[in-house]
Amino acid sequence: MKALDLDSKEFKRVMHNLHLENLNISSDMQEKVLELINTKTSITPTLIKDILRHGKI
Repeated sequence: MKALDLDSKEFKRVMHNLHLENLNISSDMQEKVLELINTKTSITPTLIKDILRHGKI
């Protein structure tokens, strides 16, 4: 998989879907998420819940 960035079509789609669910993440958090994705870290439901609950990775 290619490395994603804030301007990639795939990441914009994810952000749009989050917006539709009334979920927004800060630009700092977006960059941290991209870093996780680009290092091939598994994105699990638990990881997502922790991020949303605590606001940090």
